[in-house]
Amino acid sequence: MNLMPKLALGFWNAWLLCVPWVLIGGVVAVFRKDVARRMSDMTGYSAKEKQVTVSASLAPYPFMAVAVWTPLSSIGGLLILGLVLCVMGTAAFFSTVYVFANAPLDQPLQVGLYRVSRNPLYISAACVFLGICLATSSLVLFGIFIVLLVLQHFMVLAEERACTRKYGEPYVAYARKVPRYLGWI
Repeated sequence: MNLMPKLALGFWNAWLLCVPWVLIGGVVAVFRKDVARRMSDMTGYSAKEKQVTVSASLAPYPFMAVAVWTPLSSIGGLLILGLVLCVMGTAAFFSTVYVFANAPLDQPLQVGLYRVSRNPLYISAACVFLGICLATSSLVLFGIFIVLLVLQHFMVLAEERACTRKYGEPYVAYARKVPRYLGWI
């Protein structure tokens, strides 16, 4: 991995890998304002939780800004692995947004990828961003990615506290049987 890759605007840069992610977010923001509002709802959050959530929500933008100027790697194995992770993450993100958009408001999400993780949106985002880090072999992007993960973790904790307050025992029971992220975590 390169600590400081040559940054230059070009067609074969990591911006290509950000396009599907931005398009999905843009479609939700424009055509499904109700879903965008629900995704950004911070009802019941403390002031600190709101601050962390806003920071975590903004964290992908510096990552994507650097990605625009970061060329894809010439290391074939990393490039292929990164592309596979990006495709998997984007597909999971799309699937999760679809489930989220069509879910009833009065109960916790427990269908689709929510059966294997309480936070599939964040796992899919992490796959996309890690894939971009690998596909570019950029330690700068990887550093931003680590900050993004830490912020997202604290945002997840705030969301889970809000879901516990909003849904009560059904959410607590769901949280007991489905991991926060994947597997044992």
